[in-house]
Amino acid sequence: MHAVTASPIDPNRRVTVFGWLTILPLLVWWAGWFPAIMSSDSIDQWGQVLAFDFQNVHPITDTAFLWVVSLVWESPGAVALVQVFLFALLLGIVARRLVQIGIPQWLSIGVVWVIALLPMTGATTIAIWKDIPFTIAMGWVFTELLLLANGRTRFWATWYGPARLGIGLGLMWALRVNGKLTVVVFILALAVGFRTQWKNILVLGASTLGIGVALPGILIAVLPVTNRPIEPAQVFMPDVGSVVVNDLQALSAEDLELIQAVAPLRVWEEKYACGDSSPLLFDPEYDNSVIQENASAYRALIIRSAFAAPGTVAGHRWCAGEYLLSPYNRTGTFVHRPPFAIPQNDLGLERSPLSDRAYAITLWAYKIVEYPKIEWLTWRPAIYVLAGLVTFAAVWRRRRLRPLAWIGLLFVLQLGNVFITSPSHEFRYAFGLYLITLASIPLWYLIVEPSRAKIEPS
Repeated sequence: MHAVTASPIDPNRRVTVFGWLTILPLLVWWAGWFPAIMSSDSIDQWGQVLAFDFQNVHPITDTAFLWVVSLVWESPGAVALVQVFLFALLLGIVARRLVQIGIPQWLSIGVVWVIALLPMTGATTIAIWKDIPFTIAMGWVFTELLLLANGRTRFWATWYGPARLGIGLGLMWALRVNGKLTVVVFILALAVGFRTQWKNILVLGASTLGIGVALPGILIAVLPVTNRPIEPAQVFMPDVGSVVVNDLQALSAEDLELIQAVAPLRVWEEKYACGDSSPLLFDPEYDNSVIQENASAYRALIIRSAFAAPGTVAGHRWCAGEYLLSPYNRTGTFVHRPPFAIPQNDLGLERSPLSDRAYAITLWAYKIVEYPKIEWLTWRPAIYVLAGLVTFAAVWRRRRLRPLAWIGLLFVLQLGNVFITSPSHEFRYAFGLYLITLASIPLWYLIVEPSRAKIEPS
């Protein structure tokens, strides 16, 4: 008789499974903060789901995701649970892809577990915000770019890889109003960098447009949607506010008339803050509908204000985005994070932990990261962004690792996007950058010794 020997376990599969098990700490957060972490935006979206009456202020793609999940289980807890599963699934794929480019198994598994165990990850993953699906989509693109670096010839040999990458980019487009800014520039760069692969570049572009443009269009057509997306001029009106407060004489009488049609000068002067636009934009006397109804006039006003007082507007823009680049909070501006309590609402939503022990453990962790003296290391994303920039600069310097520079380009484009469009200091806006930085830290193993890399040369 011949002895029966067990087949060896595929190392890649083992790494993936260990990565998927990161669902365990994430489930502790879900059980402790059931049904989910929610803000006023979350309440608004969930109200649309219950009423089956949608608006496109929050991207309809994300609200439709909430609605589809609610058909199975009508609870924000179901949405948070799906997000937990998707995030853990993503971390498993990240670990597998890192091993495929030459990172040791222990380091690949270790980094995804560190990501999952950090309280900032746990609390944000169970929040009902479009930023979480967006971050998962950005993480998906990250894994595809690792695969591209591992074997460029194999990646472009069929339509399958480009289509997957395009779907990830399409979701980034569809899940945030400003997502298209990053995606369009990135695809143009890919088209130039891989111009000989034009057929599959077309596949990539088609799948991106299919998800980023066609899918929201279909949802708007088949669902009861009031199609009033955020007007870009609304986002940049605080730039005008900086001129009102700091350089009023630079504005013409016609400009002041437009400004006062939105809110009295007193409101602009009292509520403007360079690092947080919420007090101004949500003041009861501030009328956003005026901007929506006369968008072209207010877009022109924003441009004129920038030319009339360029130093003032540049100072405002730096103040609004400095939380991404400066670990030191010189303005003392609060960095918004997942809120502790569910806002008062008429939807019957309130905190109801499934496990008191899970709540106690996660509450202890939540309180630790709230400690003001360590905010620079917890909720303020600058230290992670800077680490990401240093990592990708080091990757670029190593010729052997240059195929990984596509990840760096995605990172820089998204950073510029968030910096330019941030209305306030919010961790969730940088969640994708935070994830990519942490997942890229193992690249230093290859930076130190590029010969270890399993990367097809450019």
